Amino acid sequence: MSKPLVDRIPFAKIVTVLAIVFGVAIGMCGLNLLIAVPLGHVPQSASAVIVALMFIEAGGMLLSALGLFAVGALWLILKIAAGLSPADSGPHDASSPGDEDSHD
Repeated sequence: MSKPLVDRIPFAKIVTVLAIVFGVAIGMCGLNLLIAVPLGHVPQSASAVIVALMFIEAGGMLLSALGLFAVGALWLILKIAAGLSPADSGPHDASSPGDEDSHD
């Protein structure tokens, strides 16, 4: 019998990638603010680049945060559904306490 769907999806890898994207986007956004704010009056060409990067970073943060939430919710739903399925999915102990051989 094949594994349940919750065991076949690499949730840990997906969460790791989304968390890295989220962290890098936050770091880049902070770096842009650190560079842009002290400069005061930024030249028009640099301002356009900084604003464009901020939109890209905000999009990365938003999409990765939504992805983290969606993956977490999906994992929880699949885990609950796998727990409610029939007990055929796990290994069974063939011996019971009454079946032991007596060597007296």
